Amino acid sequence: MDKNQAVIDFLLKCPQIKGNPLFFNFAEAKDNNKQIVTIANDKSINKGFVDGSVLRRYTFTIIDYRSVAYQSIVTVAKLSNENVDEMFDVQKIINWVTEQAEKNFFPDFGEKCPVESMWAVTDTPNLNGVDTSVKPALAKYSVSVQIEYLDKTGVLWN
Repeated sequence: MDKNQAVIDFLLKCPQIKGNPLFFNFAEAKDNNKQIVTIANDKSINKGFVDGSVLRRYTFTIIDYRSVAYQSIVTVAKLSNENVDEMFDVQKIINWVTEQAEKNFFPDFGEKCPVESMWAVTDTPNLNGVDTSVKPALAKYSVSVQIEYLDKTGVLWN
């Protein structure tokens, strides 16, 4: 099973992602575009077992581009605090990943690589910067997720 495709299929079920353009490793920075970036994992975290199986980790980051409002916090009823609202919408991705993990609903890595656990690395989205060279200016938020799975492809016996 292609783990990248499994993660893409899984994320397309997230309400904050499924209605927006989703890119893999490269994306055009536009409002509401989402990007999955794969992260190289340190092989030292691989834990081998006597039967030949190995506990491995797959890490990826979701980049979410959002328009920026240059205004102070609004305290007038019925008016929006766009930057706060945008970050809260990205926060919903973390909440969704956490809910799926609590239900043991994970990306399908196949029979020989069952997923053991999944978690968002942070409690809130990271703000990685603002690109003012585009109109409207865009904030770049990121959410990193780690998935631990048992790689049974090298199992010596059942």
